[in-house]
This record gives sequence, C-alpha cells and structure tokens, in this order.
Amino acid sequence: MERDPVEAARAYLEGLARLHTGDAEPDAVDWLLRRSPPIRLAAGEEAIRQGEPAEDALLVVDGRLVVLVRPESAGATPEASARIVGEVGPWDVIGEAALFATGARRSATVRALRPSTLLPLRRADLLEGTRNPVVAAIEFHLVHALAWRIRATNRSLVEARAAGGQP
Repeated sequence: MERDPVEAARAYLEGLARLHTGDAEPDAVDWLLRRSPPIRLAAGEEAIRQGEPAEDALLVVDGRLVVLVRPESAGATPEASARIVGEVGPWDVIGEAALFATGARRSATVRALRPSTLLPLRRADLLEGTRNPVVAAIEFHLVHALAWRIRATNRSLVEARAAGGQP
C-alpha cells in the first residue's frame, strides 16, 4: 500500500528537522508543504532532464531513481548515448545546483525506477524561510550532501589515478 505523498513528505521533513536541529514544529513543516507540495512519480517517469533549465532541487522522500548523463557532443542522441552514473533514494538530494547557480541547466536526467515521492525546493524557499527550523535543517542537509559528493568524487579520482587511468 502506497503512503500518501503529503504524509510521507511530512514524516521526511520532521525526521530531517529532528536530525539536524532537534526541532520539528508542525507549523514550520506545514509552511514548506504549502509552498512546495510533494510530487509523485510513476516508474519510468523523469524527475529532471539533462539540458533543461534548473529551477529547483528535489529531496527524495521515498522510492528509487537512476541518474543518467549523456555526452555533450553534437551528434549524441539523448537515449542511445546516456550513461548510468548512479542511483538515488530516500534522503538524497537531486538538482541542488539550481539553488545556487541561477540560470543553470540540468547536468543529468533522473528517472524513477519505481514509484517515488519527491519534495521540490526552490531558492525562494531558502531565502524566505530563514527563520524556519525545517528550512535550516534542509540547508544543513544540503551542505552535508554536497560534502559527501565531493568526498566520493575525490575518492573516485584517486582510485582512477592509482589504476593508471585518467580521471
């Protein structure tokens, strides 16, 4: 039985706020849910598409999604040349560059492998929610996620160099 997307997002935000700030005020959660209702994707549906304008980040509430990147070369067809670079699931963040790089384009396509619930987050949510403990928890979570990705990328580069390959 599928969980109601709003209740799944509420539980996600409350857990995130308790983890990072110890505070999960219902009004703070409701404020964000009113501004950014959760999105439900069916298996096979795209959350974001490489090359499109990047307007928001998406917090993965539940489900599983695959991350695909295609070469930027002129002759590359989107589907034929796409390469799987990873998978994301609950607690992961996708498209976070949109929060910091205005006017950017998506660097990957992300597609649901199974039914998934995502919570959109816009830059305006961060700016207008500066006193909201749930938004503060999300900001902490974003920094944590970015730091983790940098460490993982550094590890991959070191391993590729050690194996004699080029990063």
